[in-house]
Amino acid sequence: MKNTILKKLRKENKFDSDIVAAKIDTSIEEYLAIENGIKKLDLLQAAKLGDLYDINPRHLLELAESINYNIGKYSRTVYSENYFEKGE
Repeated sequence: MKNTILKKLRKENKFDSDIVAAKIDTSIEEYLAIENGIKKLDLLQAAKLGDLYDINPRHLLELAESINYNIGKYSRTVYSENYFEKGE
């Protein structure tokens, strides 16, 4: 199992996975797949988790090692850090 920021946040806040899954309107199985990095978080889920943990959901979406931007004929890859700040 991969140790992700979502798992860390859930454990720090002493939530069970079924409670967090219910908060983002998904099954426990789907939430655990997201938490373990198997499935990607969608925008609505990130917003709900941001509210739950009092952090900017943007940080939850930037957990990938890189983000690709395709603008016309130009393509850029931006490498992001895995971090979050509360109350941002």
